[in-house]
Amino acid sequence: MTIPLRNPVPADAIRALFKNVTKRFGARPVFENLSLKLKRGGRYGLLGPNGAGKTTLMRLMYGALCPDDGEVLVDGLVPWRETWAVLARLGVLAENAPLVPELTPQEHLKLAASLRGLSSKDFSGECERLSSALNLSAFLKCPAGALSMGQRRRAALAAAFMGQPDFLILDEPTSGLDPDEAAHLRNLLSDLPSSATLLISSHILSEVFDLTSEIIVLAGGRLKAQGPWVDFLDVRENPGESVLRASYLKLTESGPEAGQ
Repeated sequence: MTIPLRNPVPADAIRALFKNVTKRFGARPVFENLSLKLKRGGRYGLLGPNGAGKTTLMRLMYGALCPDDGEVLVDGLVPWRETWAVLARLGVLAENAPLVPELTPQEHLKLAASLRGLSSKDFSGECERLSSALNLSAFLKCPAGALSMGQRRRAALAAAFMGQPDFLILDEPTSGLDPDEAAHLRNLLSDLPSSATLLISSHILSEVFDLTSEIIVLAGGRLKAQGPWVDFLDVRENPGESVLRASYLKLTESGPEAGQ
């Protein structure tokens, strides 16, 4: 079940737009004059070294930060002004997957369901689906503060997927997951409908390659690359981790800026 939007987005729509965006922390600019577009149905891998601004870019998209200059829009909405309306459209896994320690995973899922307008019946079905898909049943009613890092991660992922939102923003989603749990997550992502938009950040290049069709590369406060993976690889089929890393290093260390 996909939750209908109050104002449905056309199939060819721009889901997210950054126009000449600058964000600073103190005197230090994270990025300056950043412009990019994410389209409906796109599968984007967000790459860059630590400190490049990947998490900042994501936080600007779901309203946790506002830009110092420029414009950020998600489905035509301004995230930092219309935060709740934006969050109702997004499934977000934020950095470190924060959960309220006193609340159980089930209560976090109820909050996500309420935000997305699910009925009690729909919530029950979604809770059962996600508990099975992410193996939550054993700790669904335990306080989040008593859970392991991997359990908290799975609970936060379930909240992001609640109601099957068609725009997912996931920051290091497999961090803290064992191989089997990571495989369960990849299965969920592989089953996304073609109209869904995915933005995923991870330092595991092969994982990003398998789950996305385009990359966005940030480095040195600039957009270094955006486009299909094949435009930036030295081989066309089944690249190994070493090929992916070599291509990534070329882009972040000496590659031209996007659009140049």
